[in-house]
Amino acid sequence: MPFITRFDTPGSLRDAPEGSPFYGRWHRYVAGLIARITPGSGGGEFFDPSESDFTAAATRTLVWMGFPRDLMVTRHRDDRDRAFADGEDRSLQEEYLEWRVTKKRGKVTKVVFVTETPDYWIELAAEHPDRVLQLYRELVSPAVARGDLFPSGGPYDPFNQWNTTKGIVHYVQRINTLSAAVGLAQGSVNTGSARDNFDIPPGDQTSADPRVQLDIGTLSRKGLSLTLAEPVGLYIAGWDETGWAKPDGSPVGNYWTIRRGAPGATLRVEYAVPSGEGFVVGDIRIGGRPIRTGGEIAEHLTVMIRGAAGSRRG
Repeated sequence: MPFITRFDTPGSLRDAPEGSPFYGRWHRYVAGLIARITPGSGGGEFFDPSESDFTAAATRTLVWMGFPRDLMVTRHRDDRDRAFADGEDRSLQEEYLEWRVTKKRGKVTKVVFVTETPDYWIELAAEHPDRVLQLYRELVSPAVARGDLFPSGGPYDPFNQWNTTKGIVHYVQRINTLSAAVGLAQGSVNTGSARDNFDIPPGDQTSADPRVQLDIGTLSRKGLSLTLAEPVGLYIAGWDETGWAKPDGSPVGNYWTIRRGAPGATLRVEYAVPSGEGFVVGDIRIGGRPIRTGGEIAEHLTVMIRGAAGSRRG
């Protein structure tokens, strides 16, 4: 019997009614991204758990920093201000974390972070366009019109204004897709880069790619069968406010609001100071410096994807 009979939605979201054909549609989409068996170049394999039985010996959470490594380490190694400024461009937010900043009178008042993929929203829109419209109105603005999301009555437009210039719902950066993440994980059994447990794959600009390649390559080299753990998706693993201070110098409070997902596996989180505090996000200091960009917060967020390792049967 297959280890998984139906791939669950990211975060086990229930955006469609129980019994909706959407859930079968999503299962088929995820199953279509994973080859039945991909033999590893140094032993082991990556496989589709909906096609084989499997005994999981361990799960592995692959974690990396949310702010783009390319900006911080390669392009602007000696100019953090320039790195953070450039990081506000969503086309450069390539670590499977995207964010959007709201400002008032030049100060940051809210930052929204997401790890939701366009893949999910495209599949949901194909079955339940009215639900997609409802979610946009809840998450972004009541002013969202059906024609904004489905131009001329056609298919869902992932690059609509409410997910680009006027808001954020899911990824728009070209490599931030579930299909790309699954392909990275699956292909990592054949990178040949993990010759030992400390051999970081060279040449990658992102933090995500070498993290996934190293962990999966190392496990594959041990002869294990590898797959993605349920529910398959990309998540915000957590955040760390150590050293963050209010204007009076005291530690900040908990100003995070999870809108989708759960603690430890978040898909959408908003950072904003409650109005009763008397100050805004832009007044908070990190290491003595006021927050001017969303990237300064993104540097303190971690992103993850989960895998499972063990032995496959059949």
